[in-house]
Amino acid sequence: MSAPVINDAEDAILLLDAYERVSAATPRAGALLGLGLAELIGRPWVEITRPSDVSATLRLHTLESGTRRTKLRLITLNTTGETGVHAEWLAPWSDSVELAVLRGPDGRLLAVNSAFARKFGSAADEWTGRDPEELIHADDILGWREAVGRLGQPPYQVAHEHRWMTAQGWRWLSWEEQGVRTASGSIVATRAIGRDVTRRRLAEEHFQKLASIVEQTQLSVVLAMPDGRVEYVNPRFTQVSGFTLEEIFEQGIEVLRTGFTNHEDYGAFLRTVQSGKTWRGEFQSISKRGEARWESAQVSAIHDHRDRVTHLLCLCEDITDRKLLEAQLRQAQKMEILGTLAGGISHDFNNLLAIISGFCEMSQLRVPATDEKLTRYLREIHDATSRASALVRQILSFSRKPEDGVRQVKLNQLVEDILRLLRETFPRDIDFVVETLPSLPMVRADSNQLQQVVMNLCVNARDAMKGGGTLTLRTRLHAGSEITCKGADVHGKYVTIEVADTGCGMSDDVRARIFEPFFTTKDKNQGTGLGLAVVVGIISKHGGLIDVRSAAGKGTTFMIHLPLLEREGETPGVIEANSSALIPRGTETVLVVEDEEGVRNLLCATLESSGYRVFCAEDGGQALDFLMGHKEPVDALVLDLDLPRMSGLQVREYVRRARPSTRIVIASGHVPPELRQDIEQAGDAAIVSKPFSLATLGEALRQVLDKPAVTSR
Repeated sequence: MSAPVINDAEDAILLLDAYERVSAATPRAGALLGLGLAELIGRPWVEITRPSDVSATLRLHTLESGTRRTKLRLITLNTTGETGVHAEWLAPWSDSVELAVLRGPDGRLLAVNSAFARKFGSAADEWTGRDPEELIHADDILGWREAVGRLGQPPYQVAHEHRWMTAQGWRWLSWEEQGVRTASGSIVATRAIGRDVTRRRLAEEHFQKLASIVEQTQLSVVLAMPDGRVEYVNPRFTQVSGFTLEEIFEQGIEVLRTGFTNHEDYGAFLRTVQSGKTWRGEFQSISKRGEARWESAQVSAIHDHRDRVTHLLCLCEDITDRKLLEAQLRQAQKMEILGTLAGGISHDFNNLLAIISGFCEMSQLRVPATDEKLTRYLREIHDATSRASALVRQILSFSRKPEDGVRQVKLNQLVEDILRLLRETFPRDIDFVVETLPSLPMVRADSNQLQQVVMNLCVNARDAMKGGGTLTLRTRLHAGSEITCKGADVHGKYVTIEVADTGCGMSDDVRARIFEPFFTTKDKNQGTGLGLAVVVGIISKHGGLIDVRSAAGKGTTFMIHLPLLEREGETPGVIEANSSALIPRGTETVLVVEDEEGVRNLLCATLESSGYRVFCAEDGGQALDFLMGHKEPVDALVLDLDLPRMSGLQVREYVRRARPSTRIVIASGHVPPELRQDIEQAGDAAIVSKPFSLATLGEALRQVLDKPAVTSR
C-alpha cells in the first residue's frame, strides 16, 4: 500500500513521523491551527497549541512495502463553529450588513458571517468547505482568479467586482480582500469583505449609455448654469460651431446669447428658462469659420431634489439645409405667382403688340420710298414693339414654371435674349459687350434654368459695379483637355458662357466662400446668400463645371462650362420661321381662328393681299362650325390657342381626325409643353409666338403648306 497523499486533501489532516513531529499537513489544517505549512513541518505535535474549538483525532495507519511495515500517525482536526480563531478573524463583521468570508489557502470557505448567509440563502455553517467559484458568473471566473492570485504579493490586498449568483439572482458584489498572516508572515487564510453594488453598477451602465448618446447624437448639446455660463458642449456642437469647450472658457463665449440680437431679448429668454419653462425657437449663428448656420433650439431647465433650477439644457438641430429649401420654395412660389399674373395679361398684351406691329409693317410696305421721315417713324414703332415683345417673353420665361425641360438650347440666342432684358432694366451707367462665337453648337439643357443662372450672375455683376462699368457676355468652345483642372472630361468638348464685370472684385477669402448657402457680402436685407448656391446646383445637375476668377479691385469673371451634345441638330417636328421683309404669296385656302378682332382683321387683310383665300372665325365654336359645314378643302389653319367657347387644342384635335391633310400654324403667346411634344412627333404644325411679324407668320405658313404630306403605313 502506498503512503497516503494528503497535500490535496480537503480535510484538515496532519501526518506525524516516528518522533511525533509533523511531516506533512493539509492547507486546511494550517488554517485551523493558524500556522503556515512551513511553520508546521518538523514541529513536534506536543508543542502545537490548538484553538479551543479545534478537536484532534489520532488514527494509526500501517504502510506496507514488501516485508517492511511502517506505522504512521494521522491526526484529523475538526472545528465546531465560529467560536474559535476563525470566529475571531470575522468577529468585527458578525453583525455587519457587509458580507464577510474567510477562505483557506486552498481557496475554500472556512467561515462566513450571517450577512453572507442571508444573501446567499443558506445557514452559515453550511458554507464551510465550499468552493466560492461555483457562485461566480462564468464570464467573471478568469477575472476572479487573476485578482485572487495577486493576494500572494505585497501588499497582500486586492479589490475586485464580479457577478455572483445570490438568492436574489445575479448581483454585482464588490470585495476587498486581505491575507491573514502569522507572526512569521505566512498567509494562513484570506478575509474578504463585500457589499452589493448592483445598483451602482447599473447606474454606471446607464450613465455610460447616456454619455454615449450625448457624445454621438447629431444634436448639439449645451449644458449651462442658470445665468448662461457654459459647463459642457458635446462633439456635435464643436463640429457645427467650430468652438471647443476650452475655447469657450478661454474666450468667454456666451453660447446661449448667440441667437439674440439685443440684451432685452436675451434677458427675457433667461427669465423664461430660469422660471422652469421650456423655450423653443430658431436662430442664426456664425461659426468659428464664419459660416452662417440656422439652428432649431430647445432650452429646458434641470431641477434638483428641492425643485431648484440648477442647470439649463440646450438641444440644437442644424436646419441650414432645410432653411435653404424653404427659401428656394418661397422664391419658387413668388415666381409662380408672378408667372400667373404675367400669364394672365400676356395674352391680351401680345395681341395688342401684334396689332401694332402688324399694321406698322403694312404701313411700311405702303409708305413712299421718298418719305424718309415717315419711314423712320414707322421703323421706330416697329422696333419698340419688338423690344416690348422680347420683354414680355423674358418676364414669362423667368416667372413661369419651366415648361420645356431639357432640350437643345442655342446659347448665343439665349445670351441675346437676356441682353435685351438687361438693357431695359439695368442702370444706364453700365455698358454691355457681347462676344459670341459664330456657329456655336447647341447643348442639352433646361433653358429656363440656364436663364436663371446667367441672370443671377449678371445681377451680381451689376451690384459689384456701384458706380457703373462694363458687363461682358461671351460664348466660347473649349476642349476638355483645356479645363481638366476643373474636373473636365479630357476627351470631351465644352461650351462656355462667360459673365465678366469691371466691379470691385473679391478677396481670396471671399472667393473661397461665395458658393456657401446664406453667405453674402451684400448689405442686410439686400441679399439672401442663396443665388450662387442655386447656380452651383443647376450647373451640377447639367453635368457642367463652374469657375471664377477675381481679385480685389480688378473685377470678376464667372465661366460656366456645359458638356457639348454628341449629336447636333435642330429640334425635330417644330418649324421655326425667320423674319423677312416680304410675305410669301400663295393661293391656298386658309382659316384664321382668332378672338382678338384687331389681330384677326390684320391677318385676314395681310393674307388676302398675298393671294390667299381667307376665312375668319372669332372663337373655337365658330371655327368648328365652319369646318363641319365647308365642303371644300381647307389647306391651313392659323390658330390661336386661348379661344372662347372651344379652345384651340380642341379645334386642332378635330382637324387631325376629320381633316388630316389640313396644316396648322399655331399663333399664340404660350404653347403648353405637351403640345410641343405632340407637334414634334406629328410634324404637322408650325409655332409662331405672339407678337409676331407678318413676314414670320407668312414664312411659317408657307413652310407647312409646302411640306410633303406624311403618308400613313
